[in-house]
Amino acid sequence: MDSYVFRIWFHKWKIYVVLIATALVIGVLVTLTVFQRERVLPQQNVAGSFPFIGKPAPDFTLPTPDGAEVSLSDFRGQPVLINFWASWCIPCRDEMPELVRAYEAHKSEGFVVLGLNLTYSDSLPSVQAFADEFNIPFPVLLDEEAVVSGKIYQIPGLPTSVFIKRDGTIERIQVGVMNGEQVDQFVEEILK
Repeated sequence: MDSYVFRIWFHKWKIYVVLIATALVIGVLVTLTVFQRERVLPQQNVAGSFPFIGKPAPDFTLPTPDGAEVSLSDFRGQPVLINFWASWCIPCRDEMPELVRAYEAHKSEGFVVLGLNLTYSDSLPSVQAFADEFNIPFPVLLDEEAVVSGKIYQIPGLPTSVFIKRDGTIERIQVGVMNGEQVDQFVEEILK
């Protein structure tokens, strides 16, 4: 084979290999993105599928970024929303302004929001940056060992919100991002 013909053939072969490799990489990235979106963004109200619904919310104590400790039992007699989130979770970012708005609107009625960060999959600087970005006025709790999110509440994805009535029982568990209308509806359910 002539060296000129060989170089042309070899050059075309390299282009085909690069195109095939690029297509494979894109395919893998699309597949991972879809899998991650389905794992992190389930859009469902799973109120009927958790054994906690209608039962007392399991108590826990977690630290805040400044080192204080907060227990769920500190808020007995108050309606509480526990919101499980992480700074890398895009739906959590979409939802947080609505949670801040709802808290500000109902805090005079005793409404409490506990922003429970999955710190075991996050970092303290990212947690603080997230809290600063959204001017989070309610306690941010650090679940550094996945005890609350993984063992006690066994959340299936992010964000997950647990709505607790004044009597301490769980009214609703919402998996997936909520819009403002849903936040208002679900908060009203526990303010009664």
